[in-house]
Amino acid sequence: MHTGPDYWKNYMERFFGKALIDDWQKSCREITIQSNGEQLHLETYHAGEDKPTLVFSHGIAGYARILLPLILPLFHRNINIICPDLKGYGYNNHSKGDFSWDEHVTNLIDCARYARAKYSGTLFLGGASMGGPLAYEAAVRFRKIDGLVCWCMWDMSAREFIENETSLGRKTWLLLPFMKLAERLFGKLPLRTNSLISYDTLSGSPEFNSMLLDDPQAGTAISLRAAISLITKSKPTLSYENFMRPILVFQPGADRMTPSKYTYETYLRVGNPDKRYIELDGCEHFP
Repeated sequence: MHTGPDYWKNYMERFFGKALIDDWQKSCREITIQSNGEQLHLETYHAGEDKPTLVFSHGIAGYARILLPLILPLFHRNINIICPDLKGYGYNNHSKGDFSWDEHVTNLIDCARYARAKYSGTLFLGGASMGGPLAYEAAVRFRKIDGLVCWCMWDMSAREFIENETSLGRKTWLLLPFMKLAERLFGKLPLRTNSLISYDTLSGSPEFNSMLLDDPQAGTAISLRAAISLITKSKPTLSYENFMRPILVFQPGADRMTPSKYTYETYLRVGNPDKRYIELDGCEHFP
């Protein structure tokens, strides 16, 4: 087993292919940019100044390097890729799991600004899992993009989703006032993310799910203020009916973590007719 900063190599060797490790070493350039007043770690892949660019975000469980099986094939099709480690994740120098919804949206916007300044081609914004809703909100606030590409996209703040798909379920609303009170005193108190959102359904492999819980770079902890912000601050500031950018949505058909009904219902609400929904039969949340 690899440990510490090299823990990510375990996933490649066990599940996705050792060749991805060499490919990352040859293809990736790690940089930092300023975001939320501190340094933000990015993994970047340069295909060409005039090529299309995709800024793509991880979700609540992962970090940029876990996405290699998804992003390296795109890079090798001449697409510039920018994958941030959002605040509190990956290789950033910040308390693990301590963030807010707005801070993560700002992280993505700052990445998009960086991409727009560096590249002259079309610019797409996207994300996987929680990265999908984050990318939607970033696209609402930063309009200088050409389209949105998401792996899962749903309303994080939707009552039905919170009650049916989180560990607290309907107790969320009873506990929320106490959580807000505790936030004032213990906002940065770390909780086990798995106690709020089960990782048992992250993939179809119990071994993979278990490995992630020991990953020092992954989303294994979440601060109290972060958990509260996901519930109370994640409501989209622009209704889906009024969103007028082209959008491509992928949804795993056998997703037990964020079932397809939530993504498909959200997709149907998107006002721009230039949109497409692709559901992958039998595919888990993280395939």
